[in-house]
Amino acid sequence: MYRPALVSLVALAAGAVLLALAAPLAAAPTPKPLGRFGDWEAFAEQGSAGKLCYAASLPKRSKNEPHGRGRAYALVSDRPADKSFGVVGVTAGFALKKGAAALLDVSGVRFDLYTVGDTAWSRDDKAVGAALLKGKFATFVGYPAKGQPVADQYGLAGFAEARAAIDKECGAGK
Repeated sequence: MYRPALVSLVALAAGAVLLALAAPLAAAPTPKPLGRFGDWEAFAEQGSAGKLCYAASLPKRSKNEPHGRGRAYALVSDRPADKSFGVVGVTAGFALKKGAAALLDVSGVRFDLYTVGDTAWSRDDKAVGAALLKGKFATFVGYPAKGQPVADQYGLAGFAEARAAIDKECGAGK
């Protein structure tokens, strides 16, 4: 069964991914569920910029959440029209400090992420994706404009299956 909160969350995530990739948005398409896999859910949608497939997860635990925080989620996406596969991002749910990097620790392997607005993006999607496939958990640390760093922990149970589902749907590796 799909959680309505995550379905609406991934609709927002899809919009964020499309905006971040500078794709024009006429009307937000409705995501097609591909399945729920442990801590992750996978979706596909057809928009004006082409097909988009993505897997998303909500944090299991958070520390130092700022007041008024929006939804936080981790995301991996495929956009075959752009030949873009396995793009890794984390939306913090608050504006990230301008110029400050964010950190993603995947079961002890650390990656620096660059930030744009409220989202942190991987600098090396292949390395981060490989770590996510092997890891048990991922901890994202983001820095708000004011206040203490915020830490979110994501479970990686089902990540491999969710990633396989989006790659199959969007033809990754073909």
